Formats: sequence, structure tokens, C-alpha cells
Amino acid sequence: MDNNKKFFIIKKTTYNYQNDNFNIHDYTMYDITTAIKKLLALDTLNEDRERTSYHLQEVNFSMVDKPLVLTDEVKEEKNWKEFVQEDLPF
Repeated sequence: MDNNKKFFIIKKTTYNYQNDNFNIHDYTMYDITTAIKKLLALDTLNEDRERTSYHLQEVNFSMVDKPLVLTDEVKEEKNWKEFVQEDLPF
């Protein structure tokens, strides 16, 4: 097994009349051993198993080959700030 792999713990909340909600628990990446320990602890403390469950998701950066290049439109932040300040009535 690759020891360099990292995992997120995903919290899934199920609602009756809405779509399910997914959040990354603690916004932290963990190695597999730590992730499983935390997953088991969260599951043990989970008092609402009908609505809430926890899952592991591998963090995968294979889709990112190179850094995102900013366009000229984004780089013109100074002009945008001046535009906004001129048009605001306060």
C-alpha cells in the first residue's frame, strides 16, 4: 500500500425533503491509519446514525497537471476596485 496517500473524512447528512449534504470533516487530510482511527471514533460517537454517516475519500491530485494561469481579466484587480468605488453611493 502507498504510504503517501492521503484521505479526507466525509460527513454525509441525509435529509427527508432535500438532497444529501456532504462536508469534509475538520478540513484535514490524514494518512490511512489516522483516517481509519478517526472514522471509527466519529462513528462510535455518532448518535444520529439514520441521518449522519462518515466515509473515507482518497485525496487525488492527478487532475492537476500544472498551476492555474490567471487571465488578464483577473489580473486587473486594481481597475475593478476603482470601478466599484466610483459606482457605490456611499
